[in-house]
Amino acid sequence: MVVIKICISEWNNASRDKRELAIVNDLGACCVVIAKGLPNDKGRKTNISGYDTYLYSTKPLGAHKFLNVFNRLLSVFIWASNVRKHEGNILSCHDLGAFLIGWLSTFLMTKNKKPLLIYDSHEFEIGRCGNRNKVSKWIIIHLERFLMKKCVFSIMVNDTIADEVQRIHNQKVRPIVVRSIPEYWNIDEVVIKQTRFELLRGNGLPVDTFTIMYHGGIIKDRGIETLIELVSINPNISGVILGNGQKDYMKYLQSLVKEKRIESRIIFHPAVPIEELWKYVGAADVGMVMIRNVCLNHYYSLPNKFFENIQSMTPVIGSNFPEIKRIIEQYQIGMICNPDDIQEINQCVEKMRIDKEFYKQCKKNLIQAKKDLCWEKEKKILEKSYKELI
Repeated sequence: MVVIKICISEWNNASRDKRELAIVNDLGACCVVIAKGLPNDKGRKTNISGYDTYLYSTKPLGAHKFLNVFNRLLSVFIWASNVRKHEGNILSCHDLGAFLIGWLSTFLMTKNKKPLLIYDSHEFEIGRCGNRNKVSKWIIIHLERFLMKKCVFSIMVNDTIADEVQRIHNQKVRPIVVRSIPEYWNIDEVVIKQTRFELLRGNGLPVDTFTIMYHGGIIKDRGIETLIELVSINPNISGVILGNGQKDYMKYLQSLVKEKRIESRIIFHPAVPIEELWKYVGAADVGMVMIRNVCLNHYYSLPNKFFENIQSMTPVIGSNFPEIKRIIEQYQIGMICNPDDIQEINQCVEKMRIDKEFYKQCKKNLIQAKKDLCWEKEKKILEKSYKELI
C-alpha cells in the first residue's frame, strides 16, 4: 500500500501533513511526498523526515509574471503525469490545486487501477483572500464541487468550514474535521524564564515588562500592525514580533515602529525552529491572534499559532471570530475583541495586565485546554478514516 502526499506548496516538516504521514506509516503503508521544489527541479529526489520526497518546479517556463497563467496550467499537467508514475494506492491532496493534480493523474485509468483520492483542505478555498472576480469564484466553487464527488473523504480544519462546505455543495456527508494542532508540548518553566530574561533584558527592557507577542509568518492582515499601534498607545507594555517575512513588508513594519518612536519597546526576532518555539511563546505574557476580517477564509480560520499559544501556556487575546471565540470562551483562556478596534483591544490588554486574579485563572485554565487540544487526541479522527482504507 503506497500513500502519496501531493503538496504544491513547500513541504513543511512541522506541518499537519507530517503528522498525517506518521499515522499512515504506523498503519503499515509506504509514504511518498511530491512537493514544490526549486525553479529548476524536475523530480529531484530527497529524503525529508524519513519519507522519499520528489521535488518539482511550479514555474517550468520561468519566473516572469506574464507567464504565471501558463506556468500554472503546464505545471498541473507535468505534476499529474509524474504523480501517475509513482503508482500510489491513495493520493492525499493538500488543498484544491493538489486535488486537481491528483484527479488528473487518475484520468483515463481503468477503474480497478485508480488510486483513492483524499481532499485535505487546509483553507476555506471558496473564501480565500485575493483579487478574485466573479468568474474565478464561480470556477473555484464548481471545481471543488466536482472534485469532491471523486474523493473517498474530505478533511477540513474546523467545524465552521466543514459546515459551510457541506452547505455550499449540498453534500449528504459532512467532511471530517481535523484541526491543525501540535503535539502535547512538555515545557520547562525554568527554561522559559531564562528565555524571557534573554529576550527582554537583551533588548534593554525590564524583565517584568508586560509583553504581547505575535508569532508566525510576517504577513499583512495578521494583526502585526495592530500590535505596533497597541504598543504606541499603551506605555505599559512591550511587543515581540517573532517570525520571518518578505523584506519589503518587514522594512515597512520597522519604519512604522520608528515613526511611532517605540523602537525601545518593540522587538523583532527571527523565526525559531518549531522544537524551540515553546520557549519564546511561553516567555510572553499574552499571545496575540488578531487576524483581520478581510475575507471569509480569515473569518472562519483557526490559526496554528492559536494552539501553539495554548501549548506554551500563554493566555490569548483573539479576534471575535467563530472558531477562535468558541475555544477562548469554552476554556476561559483569554479574551476576544474586534480586531479593528484598537481601543477595545487595549481594554482587553489592560484587563489582563491589571487584574492579576483574572490572568492567574486564565493560566490555570490553560492546563486543561493544553491536555484537550493536542495532536494525540485530534489524530484519532484521522486514524479511524485511514484504517478503513488501508
